[in-house]
Amino acid sequence: MASASPASPEPPGADTNARPATEPPAEPPAEAPAGAPTEPGTLVRLDGTVLDRSRPALCADDLGVLRGDGVFEALLVTDGRPVLLREHLDRLARSAAALGLRPPEPSAWERCLAAAIARHGGGDAYARLVLTRGRESGGPATGYALVDPLPATTLRARADGIRVLTLTRGTVTLPPGRAPWLLHGAKSLSYAVNMAAQRWARAHDAEDVIFLAEDGMVLEGPTSAVLLARGDRLLSPPPELGILPSIALGALFAEAAERGRHCAYARLTAEDLHGGDGLWLVSSVRLAARVRALDGADLPPGPHHDAVAALLHAACRNPAADRPHRP
Repeated sequence: MASASPASPEPPGADTNARPATEPPAEPPAEAPAGAPTEPGTLVRLDGTVLDRSRPALCADDLGVLRGDGVFEALLVTDGRPVLLREHLDRLARSAAALGLRPPEPSAWERCLAAAIARHGGGDAYARLVLTRGRESGGPATGYALVDPLPATTLRARADGIRVLTLTRGTVTLPPGRAPWLLHGAKSLSYAVNMAAQRWARAHDAEDVIFLAEDGMVLEGPTSAVLLARGDRLLSPPPELGILPSIALGALFAEAAERGRHCAYARLTAEDLHGGDGLWLVSSVRLAARVRALDGADLPPGPHHDAVAALLHAACRNPAADRPHRP
């Protein structure tokens, strides 16, 4: 199968399986002919090559496929503009560093993503930036961007809310830096557990999951952060629990703080979630999905639902929203 795009070389001293970028293969993937029918959405290699989504684009021994050895970002595209792109590229770089990968220059991702968005056309969409260690047999790393229309399930979750189960992640909370090989805080491609949890939820009359640690502490959703309203405060579990720092949540907190609302990271239990004044799963593409049922118990919308939706909408629609991630 055709190889995907090379990325930048590994830093000195990095994993010996990580290889420096080289010239593209002698037989690069075929570009989609102009006007030819393709799969929905667009696929663009990091070098700018536009590919036909209906044709193979990865080698069978790419370590992103074989071992989930890579990182990615998912972000909203609104009116042709990637939302909070700087924050997403910064997190992608941090995730890559955690895996011993040197990320490409931000400008390379920007050009690649701009080409994918332009080919996709108008309307809201979502983009994924993917970086893998490359082929097991040797050669360059792999980088590409995907842009797709927003799924109907995403739009329904925004409008109607979701039913959620609490499930154990089977882990204990550890101090920051205690076990860096566990890749806490990195957005890696190893999402099999997350997807299995969501399948479990769908098989048990729910749409999504909130993970709990073995000590009962609330962690995060498989693809989202947890946000709880308690009185006039907006609370979320701290990243120090070994969860992914949420860009959407950071943008919401920044917007809320500018408007004088109290936001904080706090340790929460499942009992706190049931006793709050509103509960949401927050992510960069789905935005704020209200939890309307938790473990089979209905949760009322609460007095803050419209305000939370408006805060996140404003943070994502504001071009000046590309600001430092802060609580």
